[in-house]
Amino acid sequence: MKNWIVFSLLIFSFVYSDNSKYAGEFLRIPVGARALGMGGAFIAIANDGSSFYYNPAGVAISGSGVLSLMYSSHFGGLTNPLASFFHIGFIQNVQELGLAINWVRLSVDNIPRTPDFTNVEVPIDRENLVKNYSGGDFFSDVEDAFYFSFSKEFKFNINFGWSRYKVPVSLPIGVNFKLLNQKLGFEKGTGFGFDAGVMFRFSMDDFLQRENVGDVSISIALKDIGKTRISWSTRREHFVESTLMFGLSYTFPVNFISGKVTVAYGSQNSYLTDKLYGIEYGYKDLLFVRFGKNVENLTIGAGLKIDFLIVDYAFLLHDLGAVHRISSSLIIDKILRKL
Repeated sequence: MKNWIVFSLLIFSFVYSDNSKYAGEFLRIPVGARALGMGGAFIAIANDGSSFYYNPAGVAISGSGVLSLMYSSHFGGLTNPLASFFHIGFIQNVQELGLAINWVRLSVDNIPRTPDFTNVEVPIDRENLVKNYSGGDFFSDVEDAFYFSFSKEFKFNINFGWSRYKVPVSLPIGVNFKLLNQKLGFEKGTGFGFDAGVMFRFSMDDFLQRENVGDVSISIALKDIGKTRISWSTRREHFVESTLMFGLSYTFPVNFISGKVTVAYGSQNSYLTDKLYGIEYGYKDLLFVRFGKNVENLTIGAGLKIDFLIVDYAFLLHDLGAVHRISSSLIIDKILRKL
């Protein structure tokens, strides 16, 4: 019951307030179980069905014919969460152009409707009034985002100057166009925004002219460029703050345990600066174990990849309760080739 009270107060403060600081807050929830298992430090990796969220440039390197699904229970058990988070998306390469369409939804049901206690200045007094209020009905909060992504990977060679050889590099570039649709009780809000990102990827094997050194990726993305405006049916307007995201990742083989290790760092800066850390070990590109730190919360995860099927799980322990997340991807192109 206590978590419901806190969560309800958060919803009122985020949406009903005239302060735009927390507008579109659901857009900051990480997408994908693999990424969450690595603490959300996925900005420089972005090579699966969640790539559109972390860096739209990654859509070009995330495969083709990939159908992705995700369900996440937020702040509670798998069967009775306070909130549910859902994602479905599809990636397809067309003439070397990566295209993706994705739908993300956050929904909260059975929110108790209470009188306006915002004139009560002491937070604990306001919480007690909400807790002791017995009348009123219930309403729901549904927040949708539709992403349309376009990305292209450019490949070329760079001469770093101190050697006679050139290093092959990859430079994916991408953009998102997104539509927002929010409904809180009888109030509706709509918005339109866009994101952009770029990745710089190269092999340390080529750079150092040695074998089994590993691969490096450096990434920058900017979300909600110029602020995304949300217009409400009550004629109010909120603006989603722009977020600058930076990421580094390094993947190297560990031959004596037949696998690869990826370490990653990320930061995202809007009204707060969040630091993200993650590590993934993959055994023969079949089994995966992940650990991470998402702001102040530790995350763990695991994954299984069998031919055309990928299944991932992640767990995050939050002050409001546990977060369980399950993702899966089907590589449709591989299935069609088998028919």
